[in-house]
Amino acid sequence: MKTLMIASMASPFCKETYAKLIENGVEVSLLDFDTLKFYEDGKLQDESYAKSFQKYFKLPKIHMIIRMFFIAKFLSHHSFKAINIHFVYVYYILIYSVLVKNTLIFTIYGSDFYRMNPFKRWLQKFLYQKAKTITFTNSLSQKSFLEYYGDFATKTRICRFGLGTLDFIDKNRDKDVSQIKQILGFSQTKIIVTCGYNATKGQQHEAIIKNISLQTSEVLKEVQFIFPMTYGDKVYRETIKGMLEKTNLDYIVLEEFLYEDKNAYIKLASDVMINMLQTDSFSGSMQEFLYANNIVITGSWLPYQVFDEAGIYYHKIDKIDELGSKLSEVLASIEKEKTMQNISIIDSLSSWKNNIKSWIDTYES
Repeated sequence: MKTLMIASMASPFCKETYAKLIENGVEVSLLDFDTLKFYEDGKLQDESYAKSFQKYFKLPKIHMIIRMFFIAKFLSHHSFKAINIHFVYVYYILIYSVLVKNTLIFTIYGSDFYRMNPFKRWLQKFLYQKAKTITFTNSLSQKSFLEYYGDFATKTRICRFGLGTLDFIDKNRDKDVSQIKQILGFSQTKIIVTCGYNATKGQQHEAIIKNISLQTSEVLKEVQFIFPMTYGDKVYRETIKGMLEKTNLDYIVLEEFLYEDKNAYIKLASDVMINMLQTDSFSGSMQEFLYANNIVITGSWLPYQVFDEAGIYYHKIDKIDELGSKLSEVLASIEKEKTMQNISIIDSLSSWKNNIKSWIDTYES
């Protein structure tokens, strides 16, 4: 009997985890949380629930509730060894009676804990009480979770996601950077600074733009700013584009989703990466930029002690208003030599070859 993953195939973390488990002989099926398409052995098996749900998908506010009842209907017609839910939406409480009939594994991403208000956390506790295992991507998130709830210690474990993009960065690492920039349409002569990695408010683009715009014209004329907004909130993306149009920045907004080599190109073509997330767990995108020798500027409020303990070289600021001065400092002396040490550390922390075993052990235990 197989284990079922309920996860978003739009997420590279979910998609790659599913593929790597199959690759390593683990019997696992997947129900795509977004579309409700059902996959077995990596292949689309059943679209009937997806087709039924499709007409409700664009209904504001209630589509999540309807989705949950379709998931419950699906589970009532299938049997699995266990169910691994990726990202613990509070809406799962609506189908509590169906879920608890199964062995449950909850995979917490970060915002599904950090961005929940006390009432939602209280509701989620009923789900966690019925879990066999609760996984986290890092020990700090695990610690925060246990300090908040005060129990569940015996149920928790660390299962990090591997980063498939690391393989594509290695594949293209020796390629001429000028050629890569030409393919992407980036400036051949300016310093490339990448701001965030998706189109969500949590990236704090507005504050980033405000702070970098305060730099002198002498500094700004040497820089091209890249805003990857290939997924997330389209309305928010248009808002940020409108804000950028009113600045004197040389910028590019990336809107087309990038795969494999081109996703690696973004990292390899960049010199500096700005990561000002409001909250995070174990940023995969930031690690990819580190692996590609970027100088990263991020917030000290983010739970990246794992990187500190491992010896990663990067810059921190205590508040976002310090971004402008820190960026000027970094741009004045681009020291890529110090970033070289990050390659082997990120490989150890986040390559699939070093992380898949924890997932296999979780599924087989």
